[in-house]
Amino acid sequence: MNAPLEASEPGWAELFQAWNIFIPSFLEDHYETRIYPPLLISDDILIESKYLAHFPQQVFSVKDRQKASGQSITPAACLHVYPRLRDQQVKNSSTFILAHCARFENGIWEPPYRLPDFHMAELVVIGEAEFVRVRKEQIKELIDESFTDLGLSGSFHNATDVFFLGQNEGAKIIQQLKGLKQEYRVKDAQGSVALASINDHEDFFGNCFKIKSQDSFAYSFCAAFGVERLAAYTCRLWGSDQKKWPDEFKEHVGIL
Repeated sequence: MNAPLEASEPGWAELFQAWNIFIPSFLEDHYETRIYPPLLISDDILIESKYLAHFPQQVFSVKDRQKASGQSITPAACLHVYPRLRDQQVKNSSTFILAHCARFENGIWEPPYRLPDFHMAELVVIGEAEFVRVRKEQIKELIDESFTDLGLSGSFHNATDVFFLGQNEGAKIIQQLKGLKQEYRVKDAQGSVALASINDHEDFFGNCFKIKSQDSFAYSFCAAFGVERLAAYTCRLWGSDQKKWPDEFKEHVGIL
């Protein structure tokens, strides 16, 4: 499991397609809406969400294209969800989204797990604080149980990389003390790799987009999955022979 894995590796394409089916399938009881957004996202949304203010170095901008000026390649799937609820009063809203994303990552990419562009599948939950808290714990438990059943035994850990609060030291400390970003990590030949993450936004995006729940700004969280990363890891673990893939996985993707 040490050699870099290319997308041309036998079984990778099949697993990539299968994970695109599995993720919305095993989450299907927890969302009402499914969306597949365009590649590009308005810079106005990146400004409104404070993504450009906090992470300008991550964004691939579209320049010198008359019809695409003022747009960038989507850096995070969930950023397409909040503008749909801008200035609305919501009780509880759950959306599944699959988006093609890209991040610069200081130009230091590490195939097969850290790529310049990738597909991100997310469950985004927005609503009342208590509902969001309970649903977050349910999804965390679901990921743990489902991945363990697939032989992807790991555990959740507080993430050390910055998420939405910014990159200053104070923001990093707050994120880690509150456990706002937790990653489901499994063992890898080079240490460990995060196959999923739970990201607690509190009322940050509710405030940014003036999304209300009851008498306050809505709370939200997202559960995120890198599809290429899952395909790469399981291709190394399970191989290309579909007969050897876990039965539960095959059942979800319609192979059995």
